[in-house]
Amino acid sequence: MRKEKDCRMLAFHTRIHEHEAGEALCVFIEQGLAPLGFNTLILELNPGYAYRCFPEFSTGTLCREDIRRIRQVCLENGIKLIPLFQCLSHQSNYGGKPWPLYQAHPELLEKPDVPDDAKWPEIYCHSWCCSRKEVYDYIFPMMDEIIEDFETDILHIGMDEVFDIGEDDCPVCRGKDKAVLFAETVKTIHDHLEERGVKMMMWGDRLLDASKLLYQMWEADRFGLYKALEDRDRISRDIWITDWHYDWHPHGYPSIDLFLKEGFTVIPSVFMDPDQAGHMLGYMVEAEYIADKLHSPGKVGGVLCTHWDAFDEERKEHLLKGIQEEDPEDKNTSYFVGQVLAKVSQLCRQS
Repeated sequence: MRKEKDCRMLAFHTRIHEHEAGEALCVFIEQGLAPLGFNTLILELNPGYAYRCFPEFSTGTLCREDIRRIRQVCLENGIKLIPLFQCLSHQSNYGGKPWPLYQAHPELLEKPDVPDDAKWPEIYCHSWCCSRKEVYDYIFPMMDEIIEDFETDILHIGMDEVFDIGEDDCPVCRGKDKAVLFAETVKTIHDHLEERGVKMMMWGDRLLDASKLLYQMWEADRFGLYKALEDRDRISRDIWITDWHYDWHPHGYPSIDLFLKEGFTVIPSVFMDPDQAGHMLGYMVEAEYIADKLHSPGKVGGVLCTHWDAFDEERKEHLLKGIQEEDPEDKNTSYFVGQVLAKVSQLCRQS
């Protein structure tokens, strides 16, 4: 491993929306993350945050006071707290009914005419329209509020699984290059954060050519967005890339090599399969060694363990059981994520 390893992220990501979940998360930080040596917690919020700037667009009860409590517990345990504000994609909860902002302003969506009860494959998740710059009149105030409340110098902006972009039936996007639209969106948000002295993180899947790298359509792109990677003027190499892959790939995870070669800080990201997590981390070590030999400008910034259920008291218990492997009959997703947390911690300590 490289000499920078002591500064690397050992990170846990989860979603949180409700005030009542705040105390359960604090307990998990103290009893789960801290003993395992985790030093970073990424909380995915929107729209489940009680925004003061646009309370009418909130769907949750988690508030500034809750964040202050969570942040204090993180500080006491040597853990950096980072918010995740989902941009461009995931503007609905896996279906046709968009978040409240877009119910009030459907013109901001790339596909506003999709019925609320639509499901996959008619739609996966809504995306905002990249050509409607007025979306930032709402996005940036909410983003800035989270930055202020978290007192953070890093923000994760999501940007994963973008499927609806530059659509032919969008009157303002028709005929535009999908990769350029994606790259312009990244740059617009990056410039906003840079002005505030905030580092940007994002998922890396849309920058990957699925056909070339032998990934499926969720973890890499099949619609030409991956060409945005070539646009160095818009896709800054100071962005930290969380490179998620949850399936076992016998050939390895060549996206790690690609991001290192391109000069990014890459953070491999795993989910709920302990064996797959170990396989990916093993590949990461090999890829980093080769990158050193080839003088690639990028570096590995750590490891991220993801958890996609909304955090609450029940999930806390499953996670803790998984860490301790207390209940082999537990089939809850959070239990398996707990097992991954324990395994990743062990592997990182060994390295």
